[in-house]
Amino acid sequence: MKPNVGNQKKTIRRLVLIDDDSTDNFLHSRLLQRSGLVDDLIIFEEAEEALKYICSSMEPVDVICLDINMPRMNGFEFLDAFESSWDPQLEKPLIVILSTTVGPAEIEYAKRIPRIVGAETKPLRPELIEFLAERFFVAE
Repeated sequence: MKPNVGNQKKTIRRLVLIDDDSTDNFLHSRLLQRSGLVDDLIIFEEAEEALKYICSSMEPVDVICLDINMPRMNGFEFLDAFESSWDPQLEKPLIVILSTTVGPAEIEYAKRIPRIVGAETKPLRPELIEFLAERFFVAE
């Protein structure tokens, strides 16, 4: 990663990872911790629980990494519920779709929601986290 002004890293304060696969969650959490670009990582294996947390938390969420293929509530259902329940006076977190395959349906859906900044195949890559930190967050 290129050094920024004053050698301060730009960090993502709070990232929520929503994925029903515990192995992916383990690997992604290691990557995010090692990056040094995420201050607080919160992991949910069920989209319903994540939705409750995000919509009721007093602490803002900066980024949501969201798996699409999950049981009970899939990623698209989560996004619909999130969009309809979010307080319009609050700033919405950025959303990255993560899936084993990213096809035309995911890409078309991503175009409809401005806060979706990417649709990526798993695994999460360090370059994506670096891009998000550099592009959307300021050095503290």
